[in-house]
Amino acid sequence: MQSPLQSIQENLGTWHDQLLSCDFILEIARETGFVKRFRKLDPAYLVYILIFGNSSHIRPTFEEIYWRYVDFDDNPKFSYSISIQSFKKRFDQNMVNFLSKLLNHYIDMMISECPARLKSYAARFKDILIQDSSIIRLSQKLAGEFPAARTRNNGAGLKIHAVYSACAHSVKTIEITGERIHDSRMLRIGPAVKNILLLNDLGYYSLKSFARIKEYGGYFVSRLKTNAKTNVISVVSGKVPRRIKQPMQDKNYPELWDFLEKVPKRGIYDLECSFEIQNGQKRSNKPPVEEFFRVICFWNEKTGLWHTYLTNLSAEHFTPDEVYQLYKYRWLIELLFKELKADYDLGKLLIGSSALAYIHIFAMLIRMIVSRNLYSWILLTVEPDKREKYGPLLWSKVFAEKCHEFLSILNQWIFGKGEVYERWDKLEKSLRQLAKSRHKKPRLSQAYTTQ
Repeated sequence: MQSPLQSIQENLGTWHDQLLSCDFILEIARETGFVKRFRKLDPAYLVYILIFGNSSHIRPTFEEIYWRYVDFDDNPKFSYSISIQSFKKRFDQNMVNFLSKLLNHYIDMMISECPARLKSYAARFKDILIQDSSIIRLSQKLAGEFPAARTRNNGAGLKIHAVYSACAHSVKTIEITGERIHDSRMLRIGPAVKNILLLNDLGYYSLKSFARIKEYGGYFVSRLKTNAKTNVISVVSGKVPRRIKQPMQDKNYPELWDFLEKVPKRGIYDLECSFEIQNGQKRSNKPPVEEFFRVICFWNEKTGLWHTYLTNLSAEHFTPDEVYQLYKYRWLIELLFKELKADYDLGKLLIGSSALAYIHIFAMLIRMIVSRNLYSWILLTVEPDKREKYGPLLWSKVFAEKCHEFLSILNQWIFGKGEVYERWDKLEKSLRQLAKSRHKKPRLSQAYTTQ
């Protein structure tokens, strides 16, 4: 009988074939037009270099990427590798489309293969989706094409819009837009949200969207805007002074912020509030639609402020504390963006070409998906009571530090039959070429002269 560890080892053995198969990557390259005739450039090897060629916090130059590709490709069919001029020409829009489709495939694979299920009170949902965005600063050379929205200088920026699945522990969708595209335009509501909890930041705040989520059978939790106009219809829980309770019984409903000013500054208030949603455009004569949502108010002793949350989760099935705990799932996507910027160098790019910027972003997103996929396999080998020690942020740092070793293993996997002396000659050639390319720097003989 096969042991669980042997089964896991076999699964890890197929990990390469599932994610990094040369035949599959070549197929995607042909579908997108990136490769029309398979000649000296191998798209699979190029993907390996882009994903694993950057070690932790080291941004290689284009020339260094080229030589890493040449070092990796031991194809005996060619006596000469692709020239750097031809290599550079391949970094165009076709390559952007190729990496984009490859990324979408890996995301779909992560979602479809995920065996995880939500636990406790969160198990009542089909999934928990968290949506957020993050800005990537670009070189000022791209300010005309991607103008910044939050700076007065001639800055440039792109924005990554991500939807994270708490069930799959991975991103569900990723879109890249200009920085000036507002987050609310990226919130798409339809029948697919049924039995799903959506957690959005204030950038996605929209009463119309909340009403549509409710209409399609979905759920949401959001922070409430401080300028929201709403009246308190009833108090589900919380001690209310008599001077407020009596007018409410006479259907003289107070405004939420007036209500919070008059109640004791402590504890939790669970309220049912009414909201007016404009039907159609602002200049339309259509009357507003009244909608009722639940507002939960937590008094924070440290800040001296009310923390307010808006939701359509029923008080019958979810306590205020459970609603708050559900909203804390938003931290997952915050960690995701922190991982991308800290360990995948997407905080600021000095690239002056839009195609190269997209290529680098898509390559790092693919690298993140590959890393998360391997992370899920590794967890299977860890005892359940010790899995909490293997956090995703710690894993991403380790993965980034060990990327070059992946390249070595992949090279050995593909070209393992090569003789040692041939590989040594190739290394010597690479060292000579790299030394020659640094001719602008002072030579050792010039920098360190003997007396």
